Amino acid sequence: MTRSTLRKVGSALFILVVWQVLVQTGNLNELFLPAPLSVLGAIWTMTLSGKLPWAILVSLNRVVQGFVYGALVGIVLGLLAGAIRWVEDVLDPWVAAVYPIPKSALFPLFMLWFGLGDPSKIVTITVGVLFLVLVNTVTGVKSINPLLLKAAVDLGASRFQVFLKVILPGALPNIFTGLRLGAGMALILVFITEIEATKAGLGFLLWESFQLLETKDVFAGVVMFGVLGVASTWFLQWLERVSCPWARR
Repeated sequence: MTRSTLRKVGSALFILVVWQVLVQTGNLNELFLPAPLSVLGAIWTMTLSGKLPWAILVSLNRVVQGFVYGALVGIVLGLLAGAIRWVEDVLDPWVAAVYPIPKSALFPLFMLWFGLGDPSKIVTITVGVLFLVLVNTVTGVKSINPLLLKAAVDLGASRFQVFLKVILPGALPNIFTGLRLGAGMALILVFITEIEATKAGLGFLLWESFQLLETKDVFAGVVMFGVLGVASTWFLQWLERVSCPWARR
């Protein structure tokens, strides 16, 4: 293990140990801030009962669908807008108008249009991911050195070859930045959408535990959201290293 890794692990363990000691000595009320071991116990109990795994699977189904739909549309539109001026002109007013709107504010409209089931939740996540990926993809295309494009054309490359060999590889690092931001947004939106009009999911489990003052279960839900966030970030970082090794610094 490197010194950097040891420092990271050590700082986390130090905070957890201090937290545990403060609760056990009565300096912190466990009703408001349960000890780490109590939270782990709650996670273990809900895992054995199947309650937590089912909630995670339900939420992951919504997150993955919304993320994939939003990412695909965002990448395609971003590449087109970055490479073709008239496409950018058409999309720009819509991006400027819709991007700043909190996507949670659109959820009631989506419930009205798509019903109270999964479709409205998936559409909300899709819209949230789409704009983050779209904006970062356009930025990636715009940041490509024009000399590279000119060199490819001068060497006889067709438009498709320029797109495939220059534009897409050049934009990939920014695309992955948008994907990582989109993954975080997807987790935020799945929680927001699951506290209303649903009876399953990690967000619903967390909110129900809060209403019942089951603080340990609330922290268990928060920890699992954190685990999903870390896992998605690590996966996308690994995929970026594999897809565009030239972008390593």
